[in-house]
Amino acid sequence: MTMEINEDREDNMMTLTSEELSAKISAEIGKALEASLPKFLEGLQTNLLEVVDKKVSELKGEINQEKDKDKGKKSCSYDKFMACKPPFYNGETDPALCQGWITDMEGVFTRSHCDPSDFVNYATGLLKNQSKDWWTVLCESKGGTEGIQKMTWEEFKTLFQKHHSPKAIINKIKEEFMQLKQKGETIDKITSIFLDKLKFCGELVQTKEVKIYHYHNMLHGDYRGFLNPSTFKSLAEIIDDAREREIELNKQVERGERKTVDLNPSPTKKLKFTESPKKGNGKGALQGCKICGKLHKGECYFKNKPCINCGKTGHGMANCPSKMALCYKCYKPGHKRVDCPELMHGGERTEVKTEIPKPRARSFQITVEEAKIEPNVVAGTFMINSIPARVLFDTGANRSFISHELVRHSFFNVSRPPIPLEVEVADNKSFLVSDICLDCKISIGDEEFSIDLIPMIMGEFKVVVGMDWLSHHHANVICNRKVIELTSPSGKEVTIFGEKNCNPILYYAQ
Repeated sequence: MTMEINEDREDNMMTLTSEELSAKISAEIGKALEASLPKFLEGLQTNLLEVVDKKVSELKGEINQEKDKDKGKKSCSYDKFMACKPPFYNGETDPALCQGWITDMEGVFTRSHCDPSDFVNYATGLLKNQSKDWWTVLCESKGGTEGIQKMTWEEFKTLFQKHHSPKAIINKIKEEFMQLKQKGETIDKITSIFLDKLKFCGELVQTKEVKIYHYHNMLHGDYRGFLNPSTFKSLAEIIDDAREREIELNKQVERGERKTVDLNPSPTKKLKFTESPKKGNGKGALQGCKICGKLHKGECYFKNKPCINCGKTGHGMANCPSKMALCYKCYKPGHKRVDCPELMHGGERTEVKTEIPKPRARSFQITVEEAKIEPNVVAGTFMINSIPARVLFDTGANRSFISHELVRHSFFNVSRPPIPLEVEVADNKSFLVSDICLDCKISIGDEEFSIDLIPMIMGEFKVVVGMDWLSHHHANVICNRKVIELTSPSGKEVTIFGEKNCNPILYYAQ
């Protein structure tokens, strides 16, 4: 009987259509959901309430912790602040003293648990003399006490540094840093001077390699010859090795193996030192280097350096066998100006004066002292791409040049001209240059000029400004007064007074 009923159900299921079957299944599912939904909602509500209660408890705990911290904070009265003995400031216009005072003040703020809202009020109470006068005038310009109360410590620092650490003095420190040389100072002394100036030259020495290079370049020759800057990983390492070298040099003096360094050599001694050595192979005679042509001891720096002209090693650009002549008249390679076809008229050469012409690029060979007495040059210190550098304005140079030492900075972009340029130097030698720094910026007062500079080996001057730039700016050179008058790109008349009898360079614009 049962078997028959089951068979009937199966027959009925088989007779249902797909639509009827779907409807039947949906109805059964709906009944099941309706029966379980209340329990599901009840469980969901319980879980949500638990989560909310937990978050509320956490927030209450955080609020209580903040309250406990506030209760535990030590309030700092002015008396407690002064008990920490903060330093006074007398108004010196000195970047080092200015920065040192700010650093000391921030240290006192930390130790005394001073509230940031009191930083300015407490600090300004320590200003004396000129700095107090400056603060009084500033308060009046800000609207009195009410305006000052809103001033933050960062705003105060900006105004304080602008007045007591002016840009002109910072630029002077940068210039001194670039020209710093060890003369007779001990390693500790010269290192202290170096580090003090380094604080204000961050944009000039952005990497540790550049810092090491400048430190090595600043040292006396007795140290540089025994220290290879490329082997040091930090500035501290080269300083330590310099101290060790100093100890060894002092021992050599004690043993009588060497003389003490003359701290203030006379000009006569300097001239004798820079003179060419006598011929022969006597003791101490220096031989001309076959690679760079200079007189020096030890291995040549340019031994493994590729030639700028041909890219090969073993010789410098001045001795490059691949250099070609370049005419200064038509600027075409293959001949010099004296043989230029453009100077020929009807097959005959125009008459050329027999007097010896001035060397084309003599200017970078002279010294600072010679520039002061040379009538047709003007010298001074200017910013070249934001870097202070000794600059020589030379009417005897037909092009403008920059030293390889200065052009190593990342501020300069070196490119290659379509045709190499032959440069004639003071000793009637010539060599090719194949690099140029386009659109460099030279700042004279408040005016900025564009100048193209050719990198090459130079002496005391780092930049030589020649007639190409002077003529472009309609320069008027008054030799007997060592004055240059020129027109800036903005149309202003700029006058440069050169160094004469040790007087500093000045300039003004109208």
